[in-house]
Amino acid sequence: MTVTSGGVVHVDTEQAEELEADALAHPDEREEILLEAADAWHRAGRTDRAHAILADLVAQGGEYGCHARVQLADQHLQAGEAALADVELAALAKDPALGEGHCELVAELLAAHGDLDQAARWYDRAAVRLTDDQLDALRRRDGWLAIAATIMLRNRQHVRQQLGLSPDTLDDLITDSPESGGPTTSEDLLNLLDAGITAGRTRMLTFQRDQRRLAQQHWPDEYTQPEEEYYTAAEHRWREVRDGGVAAITVVPANVDDLITFAERHGGSATDADIKRRYCQSIPDSETVTWPPDRNASCWCGTGRKYKKCCGRPG
Repeated sequence: MTVTSGGVVHVDTEQAEELEADALAHPDEREEILLEAADAWHRAGRTDRAHAILADLVAQGGEYGCHARVQLADQHLQAGEAALADVELAALAKDPALGEGHCELVAELLAAHGDLDQAARWYDRAAVRLTDDQLDALRRRDGWLAIAATIMLRNRQHVRQQLGLSPDTLDDLITDSPESGGPTTSEDLLNLLDAGITAGRTRMLTFQRDQRRLAQQHWPDEYTQPEEEYYTAAEHRWREVRDGGVAAITVVPANVDDLITFAERHGGSATDADIKRRYCQSIPDSETVTWPPDRNASCWCGTGRKYKKCCGRPG
């Protein structure tokens, strides 16, 4: 928060007001922006306003209505209101718009709050929504095609192990080492979507601006696209990926020196696709960025500017 001569002003309140204004200015992105606004109001202590926004989204139904129920459940759990969270999740479980990504988010939320029994049930709901193509890719050990399902099933397996449950047929599908790579480029993911595979969430290896300039010095033939063109194109492709059904993208900022060291340690080239995939999976979550960031958060590309005034600006 920020202290002014007139008293205390919450930065989150200012962000929430800005986001509500943005929602009016950008009707095509209204629901997504309002979810961010509700989160900002909640952080500012205005749970009444946050819940009102989310209730309106729930009433509208569809994908964003499901996301709003997940967010309501999260806020109730943070407030110690487990019974109210249960009401939201019971309604969510019956929603016809419920998708694999929603189920996975709820499972992660419940696991974080220590409710492993319910987390396992929600992972089961996500698992039954896996397509035949995803299951076939898992059986073939087709690493990059199966990466999204593998991540979800590994998390499911971890919860089941904590509960002392015996391995089942889905656990048997993920016996390979987690070091095997997955898609780390937009082209990989778009090819995956074209093949009918819907990824729940994935990691995307990206050089932020200072590191990309360094990468261009090291490998000028590999990174030839002009800087502004590269980041505009990445944003456009990621929106395509999101619209294609990928629930969440995690941006993994690559460090040139670390990538070179990783490649040397694993006996490969830093420009090799498989090395980059394995490097991407090795980066801890604490060093990653969720895409898209909040509109008023720092842009994922590393400029330090607000996302809405940088790569997230309409266009």
